[in-house]
Amino acid sequence: MKCACPGCKKVLDTKPEHAGKAVRCPTCKKIFKLPSTPAIAKNTESPKLESCPLCSAKWTVGALACGDCGFLPTQAPPQAAAQTIACINNHCGYQNESGKKNCSKCGHPLPCAPGTLLQERFQIDGLMALGGFGAVYKGTDLSTGKTIAIKEMLCADKAQFNLRLNFFRREADILRVLGEQPIVPNLLGFIEQDQAAYIVMDYIQGKDLLKVLESTNNKPFSVSEVADWGFAICGVIDSMHRHDPPLVHRDIKPDNLMLMDDRSGIRMIDFGTARDLGPSGPDGQKAKTRIFTEGYAPPEQVVGRPEIRSDLFALAGTLFHLATGGSPEGTSTGREISNRLDGKTNPPYDETERWFWEMIKINLSEDPSDRYYSAREFATDLFNRQVSTQTVCPACSSANPVRSPYCSSCASELTDLGNACPDCGKPSRMGCRYCIDCGGRIR
Repeated sequence: MKCACPGCKKVLDTKPEHAGKAVRCPTCKKIFKLPSTPAIAKNTESPKLESCPLCSAKWTVGALACGDCGFLPTQAPPQAAAQTIACINNHCGYQNESGKKNCSKCGHPLPCAPGTLLQERFQIDGLMALGGFGAVYKGTDLSTGKTIAIKEMLCADKAQFNLRLNFFRREADILRVLGEQPIVPNLLGFIEQDQAAYIVMDYIQGKDLLKVLESTNNKPFSVSEVADWGFAICGVIDSMHRHDPPLVHRDIKPDNLMLMDDRSGIRMIDFGTARDLGPSGPDGQKAKTRIFTEGYAPPEQVVGRPEIRSDLFALAGTLFHLATGGSPEGTSTGREISNRLDGKTNPPYDETERWFWEMIKINLSEDPSDRYYSAREFATDLFNRQVSTQTVCPACSSANPVRSPYCSSCASELTDLGNACPDCGKPSRMGCRYCIDCGGRIR
């Protein structure tokens, strides 16, 4: 224990057991009493503090130490325990020192520690969500002071790194393409740094719709509100489907829709599963990687052959979930709605909402040709609160049954191009069940 002589100010080394006892200074021979609590006596004056810097308790005027925690102002506050980061590998969980990018035990990539700075502009403040392929952080754009979201790609398999990186780049590109859509977060940057990749985007102050439902014991939203959200989502997927080549989302569901905290609207998130449809012709009909969420994905997507009408099926399942509080079960949900509309099961739907359930039933059809042919058609019926039964030919003004591929009067094309024929590779219009060139069956 160190203490200063009040006479000559010489710092003395004293034993802890002498605390509170009288001693004689060996230099000036002055006798004085040692303090009962240790203090470095470079300055024996009472500290001029309003509160304890360690525990924040109110400081007593004239006190040499905090009465609550014993902190001495002439000593440095104890260092906080070193921050550790747990490995996200389910078979590991090792606690790693802060600053490491890979687990010291198993080598698995680790989430970034709070305070990590990207491009000397984007600061990571804390982890918000963690999945098998990435982490999402809350951060700050130091150039503007705004709160942002940062998504990091995590890949433990070096052989898969470049493939995963291409998917991550594509997600950033899709956000860039959808930049004008009001319900899609703005892309602020794409960063490749230190064998890692990050997507920086707007932070959304809200909660995903699945969590909202679960927090209210699955209380459904009103059909009117759900229809408005569906209309906004149609604008996003229509932009994706019109892209060259067309992009399909493949994972529309309540988990990927955020309800703003002020309930002013929704935001659409997570485009990591989206991909282009690839080449036309027989090669384009080969099964691709099977990515889907059970209950929301149509049969063609389950077997790895998604198309743009697959997204309409998923949207219908999502709207059903939001309007009922119960998750969909694929095409069987469409059949259940049909039985209820036909009066085979009770209770009947409210007549003012019948149009909504008719629309959901149509788009949960097993055959893509029985669904709407585009997100534009879906959006129109959502906006008008009705199910259209006729379409007018723009060439001759003749009325045709809705989703007819060609005008019955002048043979003008009425729908968008659909899938290529699996036999001859030539495309037909959506709604055609057989190829107009070779007669092959189109699915």
